[in-house]
Amino acid sequence: MTEDVWVPTLDESLLQEQTINVVFPKGVSIILIKKDGQIYAIRNRCAHMSCTLAGGRLDGYTLQCPCHDWKYDITTGEFLEAREIAIPTYRCRSQDGKVLIKLEEQR
Repeated sequence: MTEDVWVPTLDESLLQEQTINVVFPKGVSIILIKKDGQIYAIRNRCAHMSCTLAGGRLDGYTLQCPCHDWKYDITTGEFLEAREIAIPTYRCRSQDGKVLIKLEEQR
């Protein structure tokens, strides 16, 4: 059985527009990006060779992997050259000044 869990990460005040922030809710490496006031959460691993995306370049809604230049849409996690390849994205919300990420937990 699985249960959805909202996990607190960091204070929303620490998120700046167009910056990459790494958090580890329940040990999962996730990037938080604030773009045009919206917060996006995406897994911090490239689908190509599992390189960390945290050192990548952000251009609008596109995140470029620093290892082999693969480009992802931060809103969907899709690889722009082959949309059938994607990395996980997570729902997030702000509550009491904290950013929470929705993870699925095994029970």
